[in-house]
Amino acid sequence: MPRPTTRLILLVVAIFLSLPTRAPAQESDVTESILTTEVGHFIGQTVTVCGPVAGTAYFSRLRGEPTFINFDRQYPEQSFTVVIWGRSLGEFEVPPDKLYADKQLCVTGRIETYKGKPQIIVTSPDQIEVQDEGLVPERFTYEERVLLKAMLVALGHQVDDGTGEWDSATAQAMADFQVEHGISDEGSRSPQTLRALAKAVEQVPSDEQQKILRLLLLNLAQREEAAARK
Repeated sequence: MPRPTTRLILLVVAIFLSLPTRAPAQESDVTESILTTEVGHFIGQTVTVCGPVAGTAYFSRLRGEPTFINFDRQYPEQSFTVVIWGRSLGEFEVPPDKLYADKQLCVTGRIETYKGKPQIIVTSPDQIEVQDEGLVPERFTYEERVLLKAMLVALGHQVDDGTGEWDSATAQAMADFQVEHGISDEGSRSPQTLRALAKAVEQVPSDEQQKILRLLLLNLAQREEAAARK
């Protein structure tokens, strides 16, 4: 049976990974990174939207020859769509419907709506970044990233600090963890990685578990103090 501290850590993991991600961006947050499920709160704003591609389609016979990239679910149940008109296809070395199929993407642009569905019109490949499907930091809140980094440290990996910033050292530590636990490169590795981290809690000594909890609480306190000063 897991120790009391272990059960507490597992509870914290479950709570933090189920929390809402973030509040809507202010007008000045031009490069705010959000999830595809949050785009409805950012209509009219220029942001970076990150999420998994569920389907792509190119319609050469439709007016404007559009390419549609749908996120999270297939059309018409998609949460968000990227539209690339035919006049912009020459900017892409590979047809976008082939290039971005089944990828994890981050797309930057102004969010508009069409028939009630949020979308970004893309005119250049510079607006689209293919993400590592292993674990996409933008999909987690600051506090969740603190938790993930604290777990990596407790398991003996090296990261730069105890904040929620996701630097190259953290990315390398996470990649090393995935290799150590035989997490497959096929499909989405994010659920596999999170389950492996949750299971690894039982391997962490009690004093290290307490450090993780303390680090989480201190970061939350610092965030609230910063908010109170505004």
